[in-house]
Amino acid sequence: MELFIEWERPSTLRDASEQNMIYDLDLDRLPSDAGIYIFGRRWGDNFEALYVGKAQNVTSRVRGQLNNLRLMQHVRNASTGQRILVAGVIRPKPGQRSERCLKLIERGLIRYFLSEGHDLVNKQGTRLRRHEIASSGPLPRRIVPAEVFLERGRGE
Repeated sequence: MELFIEWERPSTLRDASEQNMIYDLDLDRLPSDAGIYIFGRRWGDNFEALYVGKAQNVTSRVRGQLNNLRLMQHVRNASTGQRILVAGVIRPKPGQRSERCLKLIERGLIRYFLSEGHDLVNKQGTRLRRHEIASSGPLPRRIVPAEVFLERGRGE
């Protein structure tokens, strides 16, 4: 199945300590459609995802997440870099159900960012546990990378 997201320009998170919050942002720039949002940090040309979420109304959901103390503390306590929010609207094809598309895209992005070693906090404000597989030897890196990260399942 092919799924499509139309990404908006990233929004910068602003210090909101005067409003008794950790961060704030211009909510008018966010879509009110069904979509995906990613809290992260950017430094130079690099990006690290800190949280991936889905919503039927991105603006409304992000407004609520700005009051999520555990999530905002995780964003604040991450390594240095500019804190940003990236949001995208899903564009389902005829016959595709929006809710199903959202679940698949969210799960796929979480798995992707975990595989890249990002420090996600997605389960009720707790960090996702992961295994790290390191390798060495003469095998070219384009075949098997030096490090691979994967989400730990139940009982592991």
